[in-house]
Order: sequence, then C-alpha cells, then structure tokens
Amino acid sequence: IVFDQNKGKLYSIYNRERRKKPGLKGKIVLEITIAPDGSVVTVKIASSELNDPKLERRLVARIKQFKFGAKSVESVTVTFPIEFLPS
Repeated sequence: IVFDQNKGKLYSIYNRERRKKPGLKGKIVLEITIAPDGSVVTVKIASSELNDPKLERRLVARIKQFKFGAKSVESVTVTFPIEFLPS
C-alpha cells in the first residue's frame, strides 16, 4: 500500500532522468528493512537493470523517507521489485 501511495514520486524521479536518457528502462529489486515504528532503516539494491547509479541513489533516498506505520512487531526486511518502463 505504501509503495502504491508513493509510486508517483518514484516515477517522477525516473521520468526526469529518462528525459536525459530516452532509452532508460529496467527492473530494480530493493531489500528494505522496516523498523517497528514504521520508518525505513536500510534500503539495499539487490539487483538493477537500470545501469544508472545516480538514479538508483535518488530512488533509494526517496524510499528511505517512506513511513510504513508503527506496528508492534520485530524489524522486517522485504524484497520489492519495481519495473521502470517508458510510458
């Protein structure tokens, strides 16, 4: 749900970069660790087809700002793929 709410922000970053590199597309797989308070502790790139370190850093920085909502659970690490394709 949180990713759906923030998809526009991620695609905005992608589309800005794509204006400079029209052929830019691919899948990025992220490992995200979420703390019990709902904050993002770490974001690691498990794999990426984008071949654009600057874009990848900007996406990771944006995802670190996501708030998942507090729950009385242990920290959890999830793997999340995002496919960036030209619209």
